[in-house]
Amino acid sequence: MTQRIRKREHDPQIVKRIQTVIWVAFGLFALLMVRVYWLQVVQYERFRTLSENNRLRIRTIRAPRGQILDRKGRPIAETQASFDLICSPIDVADLEGELKLLAEIVDFDTDEIPGKIRDAKKKNPYSSITVARDLRFEQVSVIEFNREALRGFSVLVEAKRSYPYGRAFAHVLGYVGEVSQAELDASEDELLGMGDVVGKYGLEREEDDVLRGINGGRHVEVDAAGRDKRLVEEVPPRAGGIVTTTLDADIQKTAEEAMEGKAGAVIAMVPKTGDILAFVSAPTFDPSAFSRGIRKAEWQELSNDPRKPMQNKGLQGTYAPGSTVKPFVALAALEEGLQDPKATVRCPGHLWIGNRAFRCWREKGHGSVDMYKGIVQSCDVYFYTMGMRLGPDRIAKLERDAGLGTLTEIELPGERKGLVPDSEWKRKVSKERWYDSERAILGIGQGAIHVTPLEMLAGYASIATGGEVMRPRLVDRIAPREAPVEQRAPKMLRKLPWKPENVAFVRRALGGVVNDHGTGGAAKLQGIEVGGKTGTAQVAAVKGKMIKSENLPYNLRDHAWFVGFAPVSDPEICVVAMLEHGGHGGSAAAPVVKAVMQEYFRTKQPAEAAAKEKEKEKR
Repeated sequence: MTQRIRKREHDPQIVKRIQTVIWVAFGLFALLMVRVYWLQVVQYERFRTLSENNRLRIRTIRAPRGQILDRKGRPIAETQASFDLICSPIDVADLEGELKLLAEIVDFDTDEIPGKIRDAKKKNPYSSITVARDLRFEQVSVIEFNREALRGFSVLVEAKRSYPYGRAFAHVLGYVGEVSQAELDASEDELLGMGDVVGKYGLEREEDDVLRGINGGRHVEVDAAGRDKRLVEEVPPRAGGIVTTTLDADIQKTAEEAMEGKAGAVIAMVPKTGDILAFVSAPTFDPSAFSRGIRKAEWQELSNDPRKPMQNKGLQGTYAPGSTVKPFVALAALEEGLQDPKATVRCPGHLWIGNRAFRCWREKGHGSVDMYKGIVQSCDVYFYTMGMRLGPDRIAKLERDAGLGTLTEIELPGERKGLVPDSEWKRKVSKERWYDSERAILGIGQGAIHVTPLEMLAGYASIATGGEVMRPRLVDRIAPREAPVEQRAPKMLRKLPWKPENVAFVRRALGGVVNDHGTGGAAKLQGIEVGGKTGTAQVAAVKGKMIKSENLPYNLRDHAWFVGFAPVSDPEICVVAMLEHGGHGGSAAAPVVKAVMQEYFRTKQPAEAAAKEKEKEKR
């Protein structure tokens, strides 16, 4: 037995197997040592970084957005402190559970936020996602109390956009919001990141490069719950630049109040410089709703409102101008030498063209009408006659030169161009010729013509200046971050070769509209001569006899216009008011213009008095 055992011990087959096992074990051990060397030596820096990242976080410090000021230096858009709820995707352990708890504490977009966090966790887990803005103190307290259960969420003091005058400047200033992925993809700004706030509309968008600052950051050590334990390093943010506008907060507020409950636009401008003093579109909206993150229900309510509160009616709404074009038609007739201003046209209350009677707004007629009376009394028959005599091309040339049917180049995005029809336009849309009836109604601002209120304001400002067409100017100067102040000078777009005597005649007639028993008496000011023109633009043709606008359904009522300037002798201010379905321009729109002009001259007096006092002190 013993011999048999010894034989097996020296069996070559067994020895070979043992050797194989030893070599395999040695090989596995060698591989293990190589892996240990690879992990501990070669990959040391990588894993040290990963370890650091598990306890170190970069907290973005959002840069305060720059102020927007009115012409007197008063803030009309500024930045205030806000408690914001921020998510750090890398620290979120149970997204559904944490969001469910948060939904009991704060109000946030449950449709959008979970998806944004999931995307960030995949693409950039160390980024910061803003979940809710402008939290109340009690909400902050509850979140901090539940900190262990909300490891991926924290409350930071962030900058929020604030508008001291509320809704008053909504359409001209616009609003801000968190940058979208599409905007990030399209941007060439490497400093722009997820969670940053950018201008979305109005001046906030147009001057975004100036207003947006540069973010800073805090490098902090965190504990297992994601709470900050120690500040490692901090880079302070750099605030955005300042934009000073040409707007006047007092005049803007007056214009907004004058449009309360109405739909339309009011714009006030200094004709000699193009400075916009007020720019109101009604109904308006709350720009702060966008700053804090507008909810889907709020947006749908605004979008579905038939009065279109999100539309800037001053530069995006186009309307038949009605009788506000009559001064341009008269000026065209004078410039072309086709009508002596003293020559008369008989108005019996209608004009037969073919087998159809075209009515004057005054059923009994105006009798014998010359050009002055035609403008002052807004006689339709007189201007039917001028329309047929001039034709579409002559009218279109002068109106376009003045600014109608052309872009004004204002510093706001989204401006639409109106339409002033001529023969070329007619050939494009129809192969038919211009009929006398079509030519006639061009003389009273009806038919295919439609303009924006801003275009009409630019046109009247060109009459006020004697033919100088100025670019509407909203920004007076900018002070970019860490750069010199940049003054933006007024810009003349063109100087029209109108004869001074013809412009003077039209201006005198416009003064008569307000002060000589004309249709614009409701715009009259004590001690200051106002000139202007009413307009009542038909929205829909109503067959049969004449029906008063107030007796029609709201959407069929006429649009009401008034455009004016003052003083007539040396205009300082030009104002347009257009009221959608407002009825008669003289009774509905003229009082709005009067209120704005009154405020302008009221605020001007203290400024002039202060200037005189300073002059005395120098002496």
